[in-house]
Amino acid sequence: MREGLKSTYYFLQKILRKDRRLLQKIRSENLVVVLNLHQISPHQNAFWPPLHPAIFDNLLRFLKENFELSLFSDLPETNSKKPRAVLSFDDGYYNFIEYALPILNKHRIGANMNIIPSCVESGRPMWNIQLYDFLNAAPLSLVNAIRLAGFSYKLKNDNSREKLLFGLRISRFLKQRSRMERQDLWHSLENVMQKGEFSLTRMMSRDDVKNIADKCEIGVHSHSHESMEFEDNAFFEDDLEKCRNYFHDKLDLPLTTYAFPNGSFRAEQIEVLRKSGIKHILLVGEDYAKKSGDIFPRFTIYGPSFIETKFQALGINKKI
Repeated sequence: MREGLKSTYYFLQKILRKDRRLLQKIRSENLVVVLNLHQISPHQNAFWPPLHPAIFDNLLRFLKENFELSLFSDLPETNSKKPRAVLSFDDGYYNFIEYALPILNKHRIGANMNIIPSCVESGRPMWNIQLYDFLNAAPLSLVNAIRLAGFSYKLKNDNSREKLLFGLRISRFLKQRSRMERQDLWHSLENVMQKGEFSLTRMMSRDDVKNIADKCEIGVHSHSHESMEFEDNAFFEDDLEKCRNYFHDKLDLPLTTYAFPNGSFRAEQIEVLRKSGIKHILLVGEDYAKKSGDIFPRFTIYGPSFIETKFQALGINKKI
């Protein structure tokens, strides 16, 4: 029912020509649209639904027709009459290579990919994706065996909608804590997760990252994917230094793009990035960006239909 209502909503927006008005706003105000994507795959997961490759393909067709697609480094030199758009991927999932990259190559479009060095080296996704992988396969009884201090929500049944709500609640509960606060809670979770049978989402390896570096603009999504507003500045600076060393020593790439994990940051951390030579600072924000400047809000792209992702790309979810 929920998806049916959403489809009706976007269909009405199309009839009301909302898409044309949003595009006109982007053109007249010389705005940049930065799209924040994660997984592209035909294999669905209730907790972290990827964008289907066919929808991604259609989205790129729409973007090519109405925008000049660019990398962050090329934005200042883009002189097209069309408005600018940038594709920005977070996390470094292997399905980017399997499904997204062939479509990007077909359309001759480049993209920004922000990796997490600790995930590249370990081959394991960040903790919340590990949790989603577990929840996607776990039976009701095992999910409700989770006991976390301060988290009392229980799964009522094991349909996909209820599981999704549970996953969002427990993920938000854990994200709003520092790494130190989360460690003990995560240990309790792991004790339950070890009783289930599930596969972890595959991440790109170091060689994979190197192999796409001539096609993609490689940035970093922090070294360990922590919510930085809950970490002190010493932790943030140390994490950034690990990222810089990793790019220099392991990838032999310049580090000019940094994407805050979970859209979580404090203002002084932006100044740390600037002083460290980071030229492109990526937020979430659900807002348009400017061609000049170094801070880029992004629109999150997800959904089961092309029309929904098209409206997201045009900024229908902009925060007021």
